Amino acid sequence: MDNFQSSVLFRYFFFQWLFHDANVNELYQRAAAIAHNKAQRHYLLVYLRRWIALTLLMLFLGIMLEQLYALACVFFYTTAALCACTICNIAVAWVFLGQKNL
Repeated sequence: MDNFQSSVLFRYFFFQWLFHDANVNELYQRAAAIAHNKAQRHYLLVYLRRWIALTLLMLFLGIMLEQLYALACVFFYTTAALCACTICNIAVAWVFLGQKNL
């Protein structure tokens, strides 16, 4: 897989590239970064749906493999648990970016 394909795959699942770092000393730059991040907030729901679909797929594959290969399903269950953690991170970011006095 070349660099462009891996970059597209990374951007499909991870949303950090959409947001600016608000941890700067300049008040104007911080306010601009926060305003930009709030404007990008609606894209988090797209990523939330993607991660929920991936979690459900991993759980489904884990359930299907549990009957055939008991040890092989561990990979899919572990991946589903990590996806659930990512879902929680996205939901918290979406809630906090929606607050008025951020």
